[in-house]
Amino acid sequence: MISNLTFLNASWFWPVLICWLILLLLFVWKEWSQAGKKRFFLKIFLIILAVSSLAFIALKPSIYKEVREGNVLILTADFKQDQLDSLKKVYRKIKIVDYRKEEILPELKTSKHIFVLGRGISDFDLYQFDYLPVTYLPGDTLAGIVKLNYNHESRVGNSLRIQGRFLKPKSGSQLILEDAGGTGIDSLVFTSEKNKNFSLETELKVFGNYVFNITEKDSLGEVLSRNTLPIRIAKEEALRVLILNSYPTFEIKYLKNFLAESGHELVVKNRITAGRFKFEFFNTENTRLGSLNEETLKDFDLLISDTGALRNLSSSETSALQNSIRETGLGLFMLGEANTLNSVGDFSVFELERVSGTETEVDNLPEVSIAKQPFQLKEAVGLEEIHNSNSGILSGYRRLGQGRIGTTLLENTWQLQLEGKQEAYQQIWSQLVEQISKRTSVAASWEARTDFAFKDRAFEFKLRTSVENPIVRDENEHLIPLKQDLNNSELWTGKIYPQKTGWQKLKIEQDSTSVFNYFVYKAEDWQALQSYRTSEENNRFFQQEIVEEKSVKIPIAINPLWFFGIFLITMGGLWLEPKL
Repeated sequence: MISNLTFLNASWFWPVLICWLILLLLFVWKEWSQAGKKRFFLKIFLIILAVSSLAFIALKPSIYKEVREGNVLILTADFKQDQLDSLKKVYRKIKIVDYRKEEILPELKTSKHIFVLGRGISDFDLYQFDYLPVTYLPGDTLAGIVKLNYNHESRVGNSLRIQGRFLKPKSGSQLILEDAGGTGIDSLVFTSEKNKNFSLETELKVFGNYVFNITEKDSLGEVLSRNTLPIRIAKEEALRVLILNSYPTFEIKYLKNFLAESGHELVVKNRITAGRFKFEFFNTENTRLGSLNEETLKDFDLLISDTGALRNLSSSETSALQNSIRETGLGLFMLGEANTLNSVGDFSVFELERVSGTETEVDNLPEVSIAKQPFQLKEAVGLEEIHNSNSGILSGYRRLGQGRIGTTLLENTWQLQLEGKQEAYQQIWSQLVEQISKRTSVAASWEARTDFAFKDRAFEFKLRTSVENPIVRDENEHLIPLKQDLNNSELWTGKIYPQKTGWQKLKIEQDSTSVFNYFVYKAEDWQALQSYRTSEENNRFFQQEIVEEKSVKIPIAINPLWFFGIFLITMGGLWLEPKL
């Protein structure tokens, strides 16, 4: 019995105990003149009962009891009425909670069983259902875009390619990509009501923060839905690239043509025989390039080399290359067979895992089959992914000082151009070149950890900066609390709740140039996508093993009227005793 006893106001124990002692001493002192008389000890006993009753009223003693209440039915958006009706027939006394009205969820741990109907529970409330017996019954799927993929950041001259999946289209309706002024720049027509994957594209010509729209119109031109599509467009920057080639390959041939056509300054050093080389120059003057040294390499932003050329470098060239990567931020991209990536001395920084299959679809390029080696990069501390497929890393890089060393296990990407898939080829190599090349010197780099930022909902971001104890403020000069990473003193994370829609910004107080622009959506934006993602998350979450329906012990407070009654009786006894 005593082991089941607890106090609801346990935090008050010591203050209440002190007050109890003070009151007890006062009452005993008052009655001490009666010491030795016949009813003295009776009065002391009544005093202890009275003071203890007051203490118990304050502490609220309770006893753990086994409780298992009835079933609970939680209604969320887009639930199916027939499911609700069926459950109400089977469980006539079931408790119904309407989650759509943003009610605070009741205590759920004592419920026999919980039914969740409709779209599902928001991710920030799912923790309340950990290890509870829950059955999730998905609701009606909304028509519209349920999957979306595009680069939120790009550069002038690149193509903006939006890919996604549309559920339940209306035959004859159109999906239109509109620019910031509302002018249609690409479109497609749904010829049936079958679910369809789609792709829209346009060329980016002006830098800045812009908001495109994806609009659905019916066959008569009436707008059915419109969703905003923010994108940050940076100025185009020409890179200076050096290519070392130990033998001619189609991959290098197509790659140098792509880089040259993109406006990059390109120097190609082709090995003919031992000690003899042939040079090619694109978008730059012909200059004599002897052995590699730090003075030569400081003018380049990226070095692309096959593993054979790296192995043929002299010790002084290898040392100069390492110092250039570490000190000046030069990027090194290695091409070659997987089994040679670990035979390049100090540049062997990747661990590989053998996998099955020699073809794949990169996650951000659905429906584009690409050849790859039967390996993937092994996840490790410090490895940053660029391309992945089915959670396997196909391209990535590791940092070395200020620079980066990268590689890819994709191969024969040049065949994409022969197959007429130039956009996929350009996207793959644009991402590789941009991620690995020398970085512009900045005090901070920002990254959104939440795909969509909505008004009054949590938006998480990551900040990497060399500034000591950075102070981040929003556009209203409100201070944003940051949490420092335990293993990386330059990495910080933060969370904000945006109060306005549209483009917003964060900035570091110590450096006014370090600004992060992000877009806040309206609550009604991307309804089909939000509904689909919430439903998918609920499906995954509620696949957890359901616990057995056993009783749960919770503290039940003893009715304070009992202690109040004891207090009245004892005080009455103390009042009556002198009159007897």
